[in-house]
Amino acid sequence: MRQISRIMDGIYKVGAFASGALLILLCALVLYSIMARAFGLYAGGATDFAGYVMATSTFLALAYTFRTNGHIRVQLLIQKLGHTSRRSVEVFCLGFMACISTFLAFYMVRLAYDSWDFGERSEGADAVLLWIPQTPVAIGAGLLAIAAIHSFLQALFDYDAINPETAGHEGPNEV
Repeated sequence: MRQISRIMDGIYKVGAFASGALLILLCALVLYSIMARAFGLYAGGATDFAGYVMATSTFLALAYTFRTNGHIRVQLLIQKLGHTSRRSVEVFCLGFMACISTFLAFYMVRLAYDSWDFGERSEGADAVLLWIPQTPVAIGAGLLAIAAIHSFLQALFDYDAINPETAGHEGPNEV
């Protein structure tokens, strides 16, 4: 299970690096839009593309951020519980999150597919086919769902790997 976790965490990290690259592209698009307005030039759909890039960047980073405990979590209740109770609450919450994120991913994929099927275009000046920016957002939502399921399975079968008190501390028989 831990070997699979290392591989999956590498995939989530690739999503995070892609997200970082998209943030640089977002900065360039915003600067381009500002400079075009300052010089009285037509910026085309730079604002629309900046929105697409921002959404994609956000969704691609969610799985990595979740797996590295970067999301805000309310631990006031959980930290007061004993080991067995804490594990039960963690398993329930991760199971719930796995269901919700899978639901989100399914409908994001469905949205991109429907946009492709109907040939929907954006309303901006560029009239981009909407499935093009929606597909990487759906991929990011899918990565988040996989990360949530991954964490849920770890909580069920290898709780010490995600427990903050024991995570990263391998036992005497483990290498």
